[in-house]
Amino acid sequence: MSTETELKFQIPPAARAAVHAEVQAAGGRPLRLQARYFDTAARALASAGMALRLRREGTVWVQTLKGRGDGVMQRLEHEVVLDANEPRLDPSRHDGTPAGAALRRALGTGELALTFETDVRRTVLALDQADAVIELALDEGVLRAGAVEAPMYELEYELLQGPVAALLALAGEGVLRHGLWLDVRSKAERGERLARGITTVPPVRLAGGTLASALEQMLVNACELAEGLGGEDHLQALREAVEEGLRAAALLPVATALQGLRAQLDAIAAHPPGERLAAAGELLRAPGFNRLALELVGVVEG
Repeated sequence: MSTETELKFQIPPAARAAVHAEVQAAGGRPLRLQARYFDTAARALASAGMALRLRREGTVWVQTLKGRGDGVMQRLEHEVVLDANEPRLDPSRHDGTPAGAALRRALGTGELALTFETDVRRTVLALDQADAVIELALDEGVLRAGAVEAPMYELEYELLQGPVAALLALAGEGVLRHGLWLDVRSKAERGERLARGITTVPPVRLAGGTLASALEQMLVNACELAEGLGGEDHLQALREAVEEGLRAAALLPVATALQGLRAQLDAIAAHPPGERLAAAGELLRAPGFNRLALELVGVVEG
């Protein structure tokens, strides 16, 4: 059982060639990843925030169970390397772990079936950053559910060793250089939507009154707006999260930046209805917002 500490970013179309060239020139190692994700007909795992997959990594098959972790950057993971050429899914491989127990509770008597697949060309690069080791994974490929496909261009930063601050600093450089924008949705969440034909989801509102809960509500709704899938209700939930964040961070230095974000969102709210969502998406894809998001992650995770 392990906990991943990582951040994932969407790559704007205009920056994809440059990001690919940069990672490759720095010594990135290519790897073909073909994954199959499974769930019950009632989507028991998706409802529990879990993902179960079989993935061929080059010539090796790995069965992986993922679940929610603490905070924005962390996810629980348990994986088993398999020796079969074409293995069958077996949930019992995760028995004896906390994630395996959660899997059994979520599954109940439901039967697992293939829900969607991914086919990815990954370029992997490990970077030494002072006292940290950070792995970059550039994923270029497709999500596939039956005959329906969606393109995928993502860059993940995973902390292998060292302080979280090093991960945030390196990711911040990518935001400034390439216009990357932070996406807290997993591949499993995006694949589930594709499999069910869902383009929009309800806004997220969280109770708690803490900076951590405000940040989570802020980022989840910001992702929908940044991708052009959110509506007025997502924008309102985002504004509510900023207000909650300001109350929770009133005595912290980051409050000044949050006040600036609130002013920008207030200005967008004054736009004509037909212009508000486009303006919000532009703001939330911009380096300013994403650098602020990384600063807030640092405060919460620190």
